[in-house]
Amino acid sequence: MSIKYTTLDDLLSAPLFAKEQLAKQLGSTLVLAPHPDDESLGCGGLIQYLINQNSPVLVCFVTSGGASHPNSIKFPPSRLAKIREQEAIAACEILGLDASKILFLRESDSKLKTLTSDQNKEISLKLAKVLMENKISTLVLPWRRDPHSDHRASFKLGENAIAMLDQDIQLIEYPIWLWKNSIENDWPILDEVEIFRLEISDILSKKKQAIFAHQSQTSTLIDDDLNGFTFNEDLLSPFLTNYEYFFFPRDNSKNSLAQDYFDTLYSNNEDPWNFKNSTYEERKYQKINTFLENRKYDLGLELGCSIGVHTSFLAAHCKKLLAVDISEDAVATAKVINRELQNVEFQEMNILHEFPEEKFQFISMCEMGYYFSEDDLLFIFQKIVNALEKKGSFLMVHWTSYVREYPLTGKLVHQLFEEFNSRNDVFSMVSKYTHDRYEIMLWEKKT
Repeated sequence: MSIKYTTLDDLLSAPLFAKEQLAKQLGSTLVLAPHPDDESLGCGGLIQYLINQNSPVLVCFVTSGGASHPNSIKFPPSRLAKIREQEAIAACEILGLDASKILFLRESDSKLKTLTSDQNKEISLKLAKVLMENKISTLVLPWRRDPHSDHRASFKLGENAIAMLDQDIQLIEYPIWLWKNSIENDWPILDEVEIFRLEISDILSKKKQAIFAHQSQTSTLIDDDLNGFTFNEDLLSPFLTNYEYFFFPRDNSKNSLAQDYFDTLYSNNEDPWNFKNSTYEERKYQKINTFLENRKYDLGLELGCSIGVHTSFLAAHCKKLLAVDISEDAVATAKVINRELQNVEFQEMNILHEFPEEKFQFISMCEMGYYFSEDDLLFIFQKIVNALEKKGSFLMVHWTSYVREYPLTGKLVHQLFEEFNSRNDVFSMVSKYTHDRYEIMLWEKKT
């Protein structure tokens, strides 16, 4: 079986990161840059959003970039390294980062791949100390196979630093040279990472200023080395768009969220996702209704009904609807909200341990598949197959942005179902809609 790599189209169509949630999902963040300019090129938007949301940010430069113009007489490596550090400080200040939040390791530019194992360990220990002392929650570092030896080495240094600590630090990777200098096997393998886009149009101008603050790399400042490196328009083009791209390594070790997670959630807030008052949710429900327009079912099942706001929409399509949720508090609220609906029955139920025994013509799984591990989700898919009658409908709706505490993402939930169906050939796709923040799929059971 041949390895399947992601493509440019996979990146350009990746789900959007909910930028208003960056601080919540990432927390205190360290950006690891192999050279001055990588921080602005790959993460200039991310850094700004985190700072604007009052989330602590550090930037650490592994090298000072003194080797970019090796034949320059005016700017020998030692002088160039100092200039590039000054440019890095200026760029970071444009992004909103104080100079006190910038670290320089001053390792040899373009020679990180020649470091001995002891040298690698020493640098990783320095990084581990930074992570620990600053209580870093997220480490953002170069893509592991980015086509530059310093970038690949920097990834390993960061990865090793995390391994040295007994802390929950998430790792996020950003591409730089993947855009222009890569070959196929430099790209992520399909099941290796999950890709998210960050929309940065409202702060792109500051990112551009930060990039061009690296004058030694973006201008003719150094004019006595024809073979030296300077960004041209083509090389810069991927970084001057309205999006940044981040790779989240797939983690299959997370368990399904436990009962007490939801008990705590609803005990602290009756409506934790603001279902009652959210314009976004209302518009999503209306879109789902168009998928179910003119469809009527004798008996329907709503998995994960929460406080029952969506239940009233689904009930309009069912003579009888069974709505279940793991949370006793959520079910109690749902009963109150929907007390006038005579065709709905609410039950507290953990569908991993029990599943309704009736046969249904309609089953919905909306905004709850990502609470499960991959194995548990596949188990539930099979339960749905068994419970759904021939020609019955299966509705899936999931938020596709990133939530750190969830075992899966919404996009992955839908991908896993498509893979499940391709193996078992049970369903036909009726319709599909992809929004910036969610995806809807409606399936029909064949047999």
